[in-house]
Amino acid sequence: MKRQLCLILIVIFSMSIFGCGNSGQDSGSKISDVQNEVGSETEEPYVENDIPDEKITFPASYENTMENVDFKMDVIVGADLGEKFPITAKARMLKVNEERAFQSLFSGNDDYEVYSYEEKNEYGEKVDTATYVTPEEITLSYGPLSSQMSYMQRDLMSYIRSSFVLDPADERYNAGLYSTEEQLSFMTREEAFQIIDNALTEVNIKFEHVYTGYALDYNCMQSQEYHEDMDGNLDQANYKNGWSVSDEGYYFCVNQIYRELPLYHVYCEIFSDVADVNAPVQAFISKDGIEYLNIEKVFEITDEGMAVALAPMDVIAETVAHKYNQILGSSTYEMTEAELCYYVDLSSGTGVYDVKPVWIVKGIEKSEQHEEDIQVIIDAQTAKEIIP
Repeated sequence: MKRQLCLILIVIFSMSIFGCGNSGQDSGSKISDVQNEVGSETEEPYVENDIPDEKITFPASYENTMENVDFKMDVIVGADLGEKFPITAKARMLKVNEERAFQSLFSGNDDYEVYSYEEKNEYGEKVDTATYVTPEEITLSYGPLSSQMSYMQRDLMSYIRSSFVLDPADERYNAGLYSTEEQLSFMTREEAFQIIDNALTEVNIKFEHVYTGYALDYNCMQSQEYHEDMDGNLDQANYKNGWSVSDEGYYFCVNQIYRELPLYHVYCEIFSDVADVNAPVQAFISKDGIEYLNIEKVFEITDEGMAVALAPMDVIAETVAHKYNQILGSSTYEMTEAELCYYVDLSSGTGVYDVKPVWIVKGIEKSEQHEEDIQVIIDAQTAKEIIP
């Protein structure tokens, strides 16, 4: 990167790899609306006012057919709802400690430039942001949202981008070719993640989490490397001049959990799919240490202590079926998975947000031309669809 033009290119590069963790949009903008239709326009949504005394349970699977929608779903509930009964809560973003971030990730660089801006944070307040850039194009940036931070060493990451595609919607998606269980020679997966976890703690981003760690071995990366020029043609000049074991590393996708369930929010105010590509914390670590660390939105949760009853799975399925049966055409729909999560509703406030249980229902739309993955979000209490 060279001065302002280089800064713009790095930001675009970072966003194009694995999402847009440094969004400059105001978080007060509307992200999700709740539809009021369930079943039909005249039907009332399911609401249960009294919390039952007995333990809440759901079947391990659910099968049913409603017109064009076929349910053959695994029902995933990761918490013991008897002990961790569903509740409502409030969320606010954890704040990155900017001084510690600089000291732990960037202080070894003596030659750098600083680009400062004034932008609005999630509370609508004006705050100073900064991006530090070295001549070698090592970058560190933070803000404007409290939990946003991105660090990257460009040299190796440019080749990782060309060889590891995490987005299932990309025709070059290949993350499934990389093992999430095998260990690389320079360090175990667990040891590598401990370094990432320590770095997060150091900058004040400490939260309950689960992670997936992809082992990026050099043989697979070499076979998958692909570069295009500005016109979309194969660009042989940009290919790496030889791969070796020294280029290997782990790519981590880290998701937050709350009360033993996944904590979910719309990524970067745009991407609603629950997928590794939209994980709020992503990192790559090699034998030389952290090459890439991106933090998008991570939350501190405050229990309201308001227990809520959940709608039966039949009622959830009726909402899903109603949505897809209203679509004209010959497509059919097979729903394959429903997972109970907590949802941070970023449209519910400015800086402080509502948290509630939802079902993330996934499936496949089938037509004569193609098959496409689909997802729908259903409020687990009211059985209303949530439209991000």
